[in-house]
Amino acid sequence: MPEPENNLAVPRAPLALLLTTAFFVAPLLFFTGLTRNPYYLQIAILNVSILGAVALFLRASLKAGAWQLPVTPLTRPLAALALVYLASFAWSWFGHEPFFRPAMAAEGLKAGLFFLVNCAAVFYLALSVPYAGKDTGIPAGKWLAFILGWGALWFLFPFLKMPPSGDGLFDRLLDPYGALVWISGFTAAYLLIRRCRQEDILHLALSAGAIASLYGVLEYFRIELVWAKLLNPYGNRSVSTFGNPNFISTYVVIFLPLAASLLMKAETGVKRAYYGLVFLSYGGMLMASLTRSSWIGAAAAFTFLFAFSSHRRQLKVNKKFLYPFFLAALLMLSFWPSDSLKPFSSGLMDRVSEAALGIRSPAAVSLSGDNGRTYSSFHQRLLIWTSAWQLGLENPLLGKGWGQFELFYPFYQGRLMVNFPVMRGLRTHANNAHNEILEQWSQAGLVGLGAYLWFFAVLFYGFRRFYNAASPEAGYEAVPLAAGLAGALCDNLLNVSLHFAVPGMAFWWVAGALALKTCGTGTYPAWKRPRAAAAAAWVLLLCCLGAAWLWERQFMREFRYFNGFRAMRSNNFPAAVAELEGAWKANPREVNSNYEFGNAYVRAGELEKGAWAYGEALKSNSGYDEIYFNLAIILKRLGRSGEALNYLRVSSVINPLNITTWQAIAEVYLAMPDKEAVAARAAADFEEAVKIFPNDPGLWNTLGYFHTLLKNYEAARRAYGRGVKADPGNAMLVENLAGVSRQLGLKNDPDLAWLAAYGRAEKIAAGPGGIAAQEVKAAEALLAMEPANLKARLLCAKIYYKAGRLPEARAVLEGLLKETYSDNQARYGLATIYEKEGNIQLARAEWQRFLQLEPGNAAAAQRLQALAGKQ
Repeated sequence: MPEPENNLAVPRAPLALLLTTAFFVAPLLFFTGLTRNPYYLQIAILNVSILGAVALFLRASLKAGAWQLPVTPLTRPLAALALVYLASFAWSWFGHEPFFRPAMAAEGLKAGLFFLVNCAAVFYLALSVPYAGKDTGIPAGKWLAFILGWGALWFLFPFLKMPPSGDGLFDRLLDPYGALVWISGFTAAYLLIRRCRQEDILHLALSAGAIASLYGVLEYFRIELVWAKLLNPYGNRSVSTFGNPNFISTYVVIFLPLAASLLMKAETGVKRAYYGLVFLSYGGMLMASLTRSSWIGAAAAFTFLFAFSSHRRQLKVNKKFLYPFFLAALLMLSFWPSDSLKPFSSGLMDRVSEAALGIRSPAAVSLSGDNGRTYSSFHQRLLIWTSAWQLGLENPLLGKGWGQFELFYPFYQGRLMVNFPVMRGLRTHANNAHNEILEQWSQAGLVGLGAYLWFFAVLFYGFRRFYNAASPEAGYEAVPLAAGLAGALCDNLLNVSLHFAVPGMAFWWVAGALALKTCGTGTYPAWKRPRAAAAAAWVLLLCCLGAAWLWERQFMREFRYFNGFRAMRSNNFPAAVAELEGAWKANPREVNSNYEFGNAYVRAGELEKGAWAYGEALKSNSGYDEIYFNLAIILKRLGRSGEALNYLRVSSVINPLNITTWQAIAEVYLAMPDKEAVAARAAADFEEAVKIFPNDPGLWNTLGYFHTLLKNYEAARRAYGRGVKADPGNAMLVENLAGVSRQLGLKNDPDLAWLAAYGRAEKIAAGPGGIAAQEVKAAEALLAMEPANLKARLLCAKIYYKAGRLPEARAVLEGLLKETYSDNQARYGLATIYEKEGNIQLARAEWQRFLQLEPGNAAAAQRLQALAGKQ
């Protein structure tokens, strides 16, 4: 077969080597014992290979005296987007305190590199790799043999692999048989794409995805070929070689329409076998990932695909084969076993019904939940979306600053934790907004979102215009590329995968391939100012080399960090310090590594150095409350209480739910020699604390104390009174309440009267024998004094129960649970009442909810087990 005309501006061989690395090695090479983030090696390999490919085009530009980059209508919106990102970051930089700027620079550099390399560079590389033109022969048989043959070699790996000879980098990387398998696979992939046609690269992406998908399906069914134990960091959701089920599922969504489209026009048995295998493996991986956002994305992609007559027509042309095939695929999806792998179960139905039950009323679509009930998958996203919206509202035009979401998100989440108590169990540290629109809005504002939408509007408009004017065959070939992009964008209305290396690369490559086919490209003329242009090319070339070196440094940082992390878990603190210092020297701006560095110094007894390392962690990312907390505790031990207090207060803003932080703040305030000078600030801080922990007597006591220092005795009395009602048996609070009441001259303090009534009711509940009607009235009188008090309500329910008045006891406990769904003390009593009333179904439901909140409670588990088989 003659070679097609090659319009490449660079030599094919080195470009093919680099693209093989990017599309074959990066998605599939995966080590669990090398770095703590197991897919970090993928990220480094991918970025270095893409930078190398860009360097080839820059070198060609220098030789030709003209830019070897294609001209496309999409250049302007992409350039506008880059400029908006830069302006957004600059505005944010100058708008924040100098304390945050080192972390802003670190996060901004990370986001900037991702956009330039993973997005823009990949897009232009795809534009630069031509289609084959008339020579469209694809060796489907060779690709099929590649998938099956290379995949089969891994079945021998468990028997032929050797244990690592040491703890060094190459000792862990190199296994003789594994190296042989990788060399053979790389060589085969390179030979299959050596002509560097766009079709070749897309087929390599399809085939690598099929291999990863088949491996993920084996994982789902508890078959592990590579590692000593099954990898299940997400339960039974398969991660395959991508490290995260959400990443591979988006990759599948991008290429699934292409696999279907090629299958539909396959005219030979070999092609049907190849594309059918790819399609079915992708479907299996979608189910094995259990990623519902990708299911929505896949549905959107196929809706898009069959919205075009070319594909509806092709489906009918080959219906004798395609109808049974797609029906079988649909049945496979429908009857895919659930994550429990029960026979005759359906993972599809289980996951869909779980979502439907989790959001079963309009009231559930709020941060208040549905009568206190939350569905973590949805409400955690709602929490992130709300914070993202607030981030963007700070500067509606330019957003909070490009790349700054992860840094500043925790500060917004903290306030939501205070205002919406039912969300407190869903606190998280979000890297991204989990919605592509809010991702752009929150960090780059309306201008950034507009530029982003402009880019895709131009791309899809060009596609539509091309489809209407092109030949049927050319239009047919363009549709699946657009469908994959549409599906991935729909997926990322609930996902974050487009901001991670491998799925991000796949998305932007397909965008470039679609633009190349539909929007057309031109070439730049010769340089008008050769010296200036050549100097710019050399600068860009040096930037590529510098960025590649930076990725090598980042990988070595991750390798040394993981070594230090393991040494810390082995209590070998000197070794941990040495490794983590090496990680810091390799690349000093990674928050997790620097935080562990600080921990290692502290555990080794070097407090000053520990404080310095925690400071380095804050310069990497200032959004982690535990860094502020640990640094404050060290500063407190070093006698620097003023600094410690400032850091503790910031920690309490980021994570107001950590009661230890408030207790440490109290200790620092109470240890200050001039407490009166800080009493007003302390009182304000603890007014905030008691909003979050209204049932903590210690915080009420501290608040009352500082109000006393301010001589605000009425406020102090209220604080002590609330503390007494939270813990009636706390002698110190009772004494403080009585003292401040005397100071105010109160003869009939209502809180002391409540305390006396509580004491009488407590004696009734603890007394032997039955309870008289008059004694029940005493309990009801207590409840009437303070209807919302948790202690009084529980005590009243206990007295009702003991008096045999089960309906009244049940009503009290049901009311408590309606207000506070997570109150397991009330739930325990309610389940017991249901049992006594003979309502086994309701009792069983309450015990199950109890165990959902407290999975390790043996008593509740025993009670639930005792109900098994009862009606």
